[in-house]
Amino acid sequence: MKAISIKQPWASLVAAGYKTVECRTWKTHYRGPLLICSSKGDFEINDGLVAPGGMALGVVELVDVRPMTRKDIPSAYLPSDAEREALLGFAWHVKKIYEVKPFAVKGKLSFFPVNDEMLEKLPPEYKDHTVFYASEHMPDVFAAYQQKYA
Repeated sequence: MKAISIKQPWASLVAAGYKTVECRTWKTHYRGPLLICSSKGDFEINDGLVAPGGMALGVVELVDVRPMTRKDIPSAYLPSDAEREALLGFAWHVKKIYEVKPFAVKGKLSFFPVNDEMLEKLPPEYKDHTVFYASEHMPDVFAAYQQKYA
């Protein structure tokens, strides 16, 4: 499967389906499934959870690529100081297909291949990949999360 690296926390937002526009300086003619991978480096979010870095997180469908417009900005989850530069690039419109059990991936620039056999859909009992990641790698954080939201 084609994959792409995105910095955290944006990679997790794309994989979870919240961020539906990814800003890029380049366009592509490719449309179809795309594995979202996070660049190296965890990003702390809430309840002690982290958006894990250096991991495959989910599959989206790349449905359109067009010049970025102001209408795209809310769906891109951009910090205000990045809006001007983003408007010089392209809006990659994506739609969540499914999240995966996070697994380590060494990211690269542009598209890169990842073996489809590595992809395991996230079990439905997990809210998202950050919770699953905590269950596998941060047992104390996961236990506290379960206690708070049980």
